Amino acid sequence: MASIYKDPQTGKYMIAYYPRPRRRKIITGCLDYKATKALADKLENEAWGRRKGLVDSKIEKLSQSEAMPLADHLAAFIVAMKGKDGTEKHVKRTESFIRAILDACGFTKPADLDAAKASAYVADLKRDGKHARAINARLTAIKSFTRWMFRTERLRTDPMMQVSKLNAKADRRHVRRAFGDDELERLIAAARQGGAWTWQKGNGKPGDDYRLLTLSLDGPDRAMLYHVAAETGLRAGELASLTPACFDLADLDSAAVKVQAAYSKHRRDDVVAMRRDFALIVAVFIEGRPADAALFTVPDRTADMLKADLAAARDAWLQESATAEECYERFGTDFLAYRDGSDRMADFHALRHTFITRLARSGVAPAVAKSLARHSTITLTIDHYTHTLIGDERAALNKLPSITPPRPNRETAKATGTYDRPADSQGGIARRVARTAPDRPKLAIIGQHEQESILAQKPNRETQLASPANTRPQWALQDSNLGPRDYESPALTAELRARFCSQAIAGVRKCPCLLRILHLPSGPCQARNLCHG
Repeated sequence: MASIYKDPQTGKYMIAYYPRPRRRKIITGCLDYKATKALADKLENEAWGRRKGLVDSKIEKLSQSEAMPLADHLAAFIVAMKGKDGTEKHVKRTESFIRAILDACGFTKPADLDAAKASAYVADLKRDGKHARAINARLTAIKSFTRWMFRTERLRTDPMMQVSKLNAKADRRHVRRAFGDDELERLIAAARQGGAWTWQKGNGKPGDDYRLLTLSLDGPDRAMLYHVAAETGLRAGELASLTPACFDLADLDSAAVKVQAAYSKHRRDDVVAMRRDFALIVAVFIEGRPADAALFTVPDRTADMLKADLAAARDAWLQESATAEECYERFGTDFLAYRDGSDRMADFHALRHTFITRLARSGVAPAVAKSLARHSTITLTIDHYTHTLIGDERAALNKLPSITPPRPNRETAKATGTYDRPADSQGGIARRVARTAPDRPKLAIIGQHEQESILAQKPNRETQLASPANTRPQWALQDSNLGPRDYESPALTAELRARFCSQAIAGVRKCPCLLRILHLPSGPCQARNLCHG
């Protein structure tokens, strides 16, 4: 049975009971003895039901977890992430995103987690100008946290399951481009001739032991870093983990570089093949270096480093101009520009895009390109990492067989005015309007002498009134707009062209229907019946 006693320092009653056999627990009660006695009886009944197996242990664990603050759950989640071999950068970024959402939404306990508040937080981020990919990164962090709590029986349900991510394809603001071969060569040359790139980074120690360290990467090492990234497609984190022992250069024909699973994106050992000429360059570069020493000190902000080398390479390219006009023309191009006219950027990860794009341009099979890129799906390789230029598209179209019929002899066209048809002796060319309705005749082409015979048969007013309502005279179906046949040659003689223009202008000036459209001086409409039929 639970015992109750009063603490002389606080004046509150204390409860001592056994929730489990041989496990004594003391909790603080109330200032009132009756309230404390009621609480002690409840605890004692729960302990009795637990000993008898009447209390569900899962429900009891959920109740205890829901009473804990979210900060304790987050600390346990971070420990679990580190236990799954998560990189330090990924763990810190995930923790910062989760803490930002918890603070912004006011979540302190598991019961406070609400999908509506999280959606409102997403709306605020969109209003502040955050792009969809940055918002999805924060949603991924909080959703992984709540999903972990649900799977470890810390939550009854996953409240963030209802929060949907945004469509990142509809709001892409950081689109990369691939370097051209000439751009890549000039970038590597500019980095090799440039000075050391320096930056500061914390030592990772807490409290008073925290210090800022000054790191640097000289020009030749930076040029080699760009060269390795463009020849292998390795990511920045994978390049930072490389040591001379990672390269298998015993046989240059089968040279390869190995990325350990701890630094690979998919947490597996990756082996990337290397070209023979490039393997020879790497062998010279790593000669005499310790086998376990890192080859490159890669900064966190690799885009700033590459942007500076791009600017130096572009300045050198502009200075190679022979004249001021040539320099002005080069300045207006996107060659060696960090951001081109299509708002695509050439940052450090664009070197990986360049590697895969060069594979595609070389005619490599998509399955082989996917394997070299170490992608999980071929869709990612083709849609996101393969870039084509307008020259590549035009070259591909030129490989198609031509289906255009051969052009006729130009001398024959000049002599006859038509293709494979003798010239009209009268010289008149006209066209009948095409009728598509069932009760209308189809397109027919007639000459000038045929027009005169048809116009001579034009009935008078009395004949028109006597005609049935459902019939139309043959002359009314003719087109008064003279024009060449559909198959006529554009190489008409000067006489035919002059006659056609004079007849057309005369017809336009006589018809007020066309005058209202062309705004020409009006005159008596002598061709009204001919135009309106």
